[in-house]
This record gives sequence, structure tokens and C-alpha cells, in this order.
Amino acid sequence: MNQLRLLASYPRSGNTWVRAVLSGLLNEDGVVALNALGGVVAADRALIDEALEIETSDLLPEEEGRLRAMAFRNWQPTSSFPLKTHDAWLQARGADAPPFARDQITAIVLIVRDPRDVVVSLARYFGLAMPDAIAALGHSRFTLGVSATGLRPHVAQLVSSWSDHARSWLDADLPLTLVRYEDLVAAPHDGFAAIARAFDIPAPSERLARVVETTRLDRLAAAEAQTGFRESSRFAPNRFFGAGTPGAWRDVLTAAQAAQIVREHGAIMDRLRYNDLRGEDLGAVVPQPPIG
Repeated sequence: MNQLRLLASYPRSGNTWVRAVLSGLLNEDGVVALNALGGVVAADRALIDEALEIETSDLLPEEEGRLRAMAFRNWQPTSSFPLKTHDAWLQARGADAPPFARDQITAIVLIVRDPRDVVVSLARYFGLAMPDAIAALGHSRFTLGVSATGLRPHVAQLVSSWSDHARSWLDADLPLTLVRYEDLVAAPHDGFAAIARAFDIPAPSERLARVVETTRLDRLAAAEAQTGFRESSRFAPNRFFGAGTPGAWRDVLTAAQAAQIVREHGAIMDRLRYNDLRGEDLGAVVPQPPIG
């Protein structure tokens, strides 16, 4: 039976940065080519079509949802690189189970990020006004890969709200390693070493140090400006990588917007050490080892 290793995150939480580091660790020469990052997106339509030996373009969304876990029963991976997913561990419309078979999963790394920083990046990437981005962050049926104008390269992915996404993975009783984006920024060597261990990827200290330096966010942004990045958004072309500074939401969100996010997501923010609900130091970054 195929074994699945998943790199899971809510959109705009650092998944691509992690893929860049893992690519550097797994590439023999340590080189990270921005437009040739390792990993397959778990919602890739071509992958699912090949695994199921059907055309998912002929299916209704509900039928896609029912068949996704079956696709990974048949899928033959060509590398040990983890699958990238933004799916929540929830049942999509029409499905009778989450999108992956529980007994196939051997390792999950879940990357989480302060939702106030997530929403700022989400607004820029999807070209949303901030109130709309905040609404998406809290929408239980927020779904990627759906279009009214044509077929998308990815099948639908039920992301759900920021809180429900995190809760779904945290409470799923799966082999999960939880890593906060902010801890990766504060202590990248320790954080990426923990991720490599979770996926059984060799990461000798000196090699890891070189790759971490090569994949600094400012260097990835510079590479994107020079070569472009195929995963950038049409709303922000060649601006996929921002500064990525934790707490940058303070310069963008109004006090009312930040308070709304805390009000709607405070329980999970508190669980993930993202807020002091007394309001004394919302979102302070304290270097800590990865959770889990």
C-alpha cells in the first residue's frame, strides 16, 4: 500500500518556503531552483486523473470529493517528497471521508501561522479587499480550486476557516508534527531540522545551515523578481514571497479588524500561543522549539 507523507497548511502560511528548504536538502548539489521545487500538490487534477484512469473534468464536484482518497490508493509516487495540501481534514461536499485514507498516512507536518498575518497575505495573493479576506478566513466552506469560468488545474480543496482547518488536523489523531511559522523565522535551523526528522529526510547540520541560508525569504523574493515564479498570483505577479515578518499585520490591519480576527479565532489562537486574550501583547513572537 502506498504511504503518504503530507505537508499541510492553511494557504499563505509558509508551505512553499518549507518545500524550498526540503528541495535543497534532497537535491544532491543543494541547489534550489525556484520553478522546480519538489513535491506534488495533492489536489493536482492530472495526478488524480492518472491515478483513477478517468477524466475528472467529466465529474460533478461531489463525485470528485468522493473519489480523491481512492486516487491515492492507486497513485504511484516517483519520489519521497511529501505531498503539499491545503485541505482541511474534513469531508468535502459529497464525500463520506476526508480526502486521504487514514491508514496510508505515515507523517504529517502542519505549518500554522498567526491568522492576522495570514489574512494580510491572503488579501494580497487573491486580490481581495481586507473585509473580504477576513470573511474568507472565517468561512467554514472556504474552498480552493473552484471556478465559474473554466476548468482549474487543481480539483476542489475544502480549506474551511482558519480555526476549523487547524482544529481538524490537530484533533484528527494522526502522526502529526506541528510547527509554527513564527518559530521557523525565529529559529530556522531547529524548526527545519524537526520537519526533516518528521519526513525522515537526512539533514546534516552543515548542509541544513547552507540550505537555510540559501532559502532565506529575501533571497527567494530576489530570485522571484529575477526569474518569475509559476506559483505567483495574477493579482500579485512575481510577488509570491513577501518579507514574511511575523507581526507585520500591525501595519496593515485596523484595530477593529485585528479585534474581529481575535474574536472569531481566539480559541485556536490561544491553543497555538498566538494571543494573550487580555490584549496585553497580541501576537508577540517568542522563540520556542516547534510544538509536537
